[in-house]
Amino acid sequence: MNIWLASAFVLLLLFCSISDIKKRIIPNQLVILLLALGLLQSWLYFYLADALLGLLFPSLLLFLAKSKWNFYIGAGDIKLLSAIGIWLGWHANIYVLLAGGVLALVYAGIVGCLRRGQASSIPFAPFLSAAAIAIYAGLVIHQL
Repeated sequence: MNIWLASAFVLLLLFCSISDIKKRIIPNQLVILLLALGLLQSWLYFYLADALLGLLFPSLLLFLAKSKWNFYIGAGDIKLLSAIGIWLGWHANIYVLLAGGVLALVYAGIVGCLRRGQASSIPFAPFLSAAAIAIYAGLVIHQL
């Protein structure tokens, strides 16, 4: 495990989260960089096939839900989840989606109680990023 790649992973997720909070957009350049470094990291330290499957699952399911049933999630969030999947693999990426969703629901519940009746969009990247960093840290600790 390379500390520089791990640091880049965390920093890029942080930048994606900040951008999503401030502008409600995740820049494609950050996602592409995250994808490229994730491929490098997977090629050097993990199984590349698992990383490529992580690119597809569960992001493909979210893409289908968005396109077919007009599911309320941004395309940037789907691309970010794909990039995270390259880093963590498809098994862990499912947990990222679940944990990120739970964190977002808790946040929405708290905000809903505090702002009674005001509905607003919630940036999903910070919750995906927090879940990804926690799961990545768990995988790194497990390997030690």
